[in-house]
Amino acid sequence: MTVDCTIVCGAPCSLFDKKLIEGFVICADGGLDYALGAGITPDICVGDFDSAKSPVPSGTECIRALPEKDETDALLAANIAVERGYSRLRFLCAAGGRLGHTLANIQMLYGLKKRGISAELFGEHERVELILDETVTIPRFDGYLSVFAYDRKAEITERGVKYAVENRVFTNDFPLGVSNEIVEDFAEITVKGCAVVVEEYN
Repeated sequence: MTVDCTIVCGAPCSLFDKKLIEGFVICADGGLDYALGAGITPDICVGDFDSAKSPVPSGTECIRALPEKDETDALLAANIAVERGYSRLRFLCAAGGRLGHTLANIQMLYGLKKRGISAELFGEHERVELILDETVTIPRFDGYLSVFAYDRKAEITERGVKYAVENRVFTNDFPLGVSNEIVEDFAEITVKGCAVVVEEYN
C-alpha cells in the first residue's frame, strides 16, 4: 500500500525497517525512540510520554496529552493525521508486545476504515490490515496468511492459496482462516458486506 503518513508506535520492534517510513511522520510516545534510533526525525510527536526515553528534537511539533484519556497514543496520532488531510496510514511497531495494545490497534483499524481511511499495522514479523466489503491482492511471501472474521460472520473468497475457499462463511467464534499459505504469484481475498482482519506473518 502506498502511504502518505507513517506513524511510529511503541510495541517491541527490534527489527525496525527504515524503508517502511514514507510521507509525513508522526511518533506516538515511545515510537520516538525507534524513529530516532533509525535516523528519522519526526514531523510531530504526540502522546502522554510515559514511555519515550528520548527528548523531542528541537523544532519538532509536540502535542502532549494527559495520561488519563480515552484514546490510545496511536489513535491520537491517527486522528491528527486525518485532521491534517492524510488518508493512507502506516503504523510501525504497532503489533506484538502487550496484547491489549495490539487488539486496540486492530479496533482502531476498523474505526479508520469506517471513516474511509486506509491503514495497516506492522510488527516485528507481521503486517495486519482490515478489509471491508472489498477485494485485495497480496503478493506471495514466505510465511503464513491468516484471515479472521471481525464481524459476527463474513462471506469470504480466497484464491491463490493452499486452502482456497469460495464464498465460504467465516464466523468470529471459529478460527477457520488461520495459517494459510500463498501458492501462486499473489493471493486474492474478497469479502462481502463485512469486516475481516488479514495478517501476513513471516
